[in-house]
Amino acid sequence: MGKKSLGIDISDGQITGLALEQHGNTLAVTACLSQPLLEEDDIAQQTRQLCEQLDWREGACICGLPLSLLSVRNLTLPFRDIKKIAQALPFELEEQLIVPVDSLIADAFLSQTTESGSLVVAFAAEKAFLGSLLDGLQGMVDPEIITPAMVPLAMQVIRHNRDGKNLLLLHADLHSITMVLILGGRPLFFRRLSYPEQMILHSPFSFDNGRMAVTDSVAAEQCMQQICDSIERSLDYFRLESNLETRPEGVVLSGPLAEMEAMMGIIALALRLPVETVDLLTSNKISCQEEVRAQCQNQRFDRAVSLALLGLGKKAEINFRKDAFARKRTFFSSKKQLVWGAAAVVAVGACFLAYMWNDYLQLQNRDTIIKDEMTAIFKQTFPGVTKVHEPYSEMKAALKNVQGPGSPTPLFAPDKRVLGLLADISARIPETVTLRVSRLAIEREAVLIKGTTDTFNSVDTIKNSLSASSRYKAVKIISATADKTKNSGTIRFEIQLQLEGI
Repeated sequence: MGKKSLGIDISDGQITGLALEQHGNTLAVTACLSQPLLEEDDIAQQTRQLCEQLDWREGACICGLPLSLLSVRNLTLPFRDIKKIAQALPFELEEQLIVPVDSLIADAFLSQTTESGSLVVAFAAEKAFLGSLLDGLQGMVDPEIITPAMVPLAMQVIRHNRDGKNLLLLHADLHSITMVLILGGRPLFFRRLSYPEQMILHSPFSFDNGRMAVTDSVAAEQCMQQICDSIERSLDYFRLESNLETRPEGVVLSGPLAEMEAMMGIIALALRLPVETVDLLTSNKISCQEEVRAQCQNQRFDRAVSLALLGLGKKAEINFRKDAFARKRTFFSSKKQLVWGAAAVVAVGACFLAYMWNDYLQLQNRDTIIKDEMTAIFKQTFPGVTKVHEPYSEMKAALKNVQGPGSPTPLFAPDKRVLGLLADISARIPETVTLRVSRLAIEREAVLIKGTTDTFNSVDTIKNSLSASSRYKAVKIISATADKTKNSGTIRFEIQLQLEGI
């Protein structure tokens, strides 16, 4: 399943949509549509109709607004930090806007840094308009980004400006022309200019079979000359305000009027600059299906293409979907998110089971080691036993038999457990000593060992070996006598071990 994005360009007289689908590094246009905005219908309703006709189901949706619905300001601020700029933005705009700043939602981006601070381009939209637009789109589409349509188009032009020239981007629409001045690889100045009255009332252009054409070349040149004069006056005003003397080295033309070849020559002559058109489909290696190829290659889709690319790419420079208009994040809002969520649950479950199985194997291995140690201690303490199945249970039974019914209760202090004492005694008596224990009594303060060995030296060896342990305060030989009754040369002995206090 590929990644999908829909760019919706709302202009003064048209609403245009273009859908992209991405598979790896391959981009393709799946649908596109451009239709006029009708005054009797609101923008939200016509946007819903556009999505229905494009058969839009799921994916990222980016909505672009015209400058006629926005306030644009160039600000000079004494700092460069973007957080400080965001904090100061409402106070700076309050002095320049007619409407109350509380009724607007604003966003800005850093266009250029200076020695004393920074140049900032700020955009503001009415909260009432954004609220009605989002309310009208509920149930159909929920735009992730709402931005000025010219900003992503300018960013695309900058991206493909390999020579790094200073450019003037002109988007020639049916009712106005929007200009963006690009200096040093950043957009610095945005301005919307309405066409002259004679161009609107006695249009020298015609719209036939989906294409724009010039019907009166003389009138067209006169109208465009007036527009170019307004463009130059706007640039002069900006240079005066910003103290920047840099001029554009070329013009990039887009929009419906850019489809006319004569338009490029008229603007080049009026502005005395080379003019070229933008082809975002070719520069971004975007393929088109046959049924939409002829339509989406028109220049009127330039902004829609840049908006759709923004949905597949980086963070937007300007986004009005913040604060009270921030998009609500929902889990599993698409099939792809549902698949990823299910995969994450399965992965977590598999990791948990693997952890539990590894823990079980470690405990089993530890149990085996402890059982082997207990078995070894049991066999050392009771040499006559050859097979041990349950060392702990059998050790308790054997100790009861050795101690007898009158033996005191063993002491189970942490450092004096029975098994610990037996292990210490067994480990300290050398294996070269012949020893047979006939009685072992563990009392509260002492341990009594009775048994037989081969020589008196062995008795001394046992005493000296046990005296080296820190568990016992003293080791005493109570008795050591030769066994005269059996004539076997064995020595019967009794040793007492005084335990350290609790």
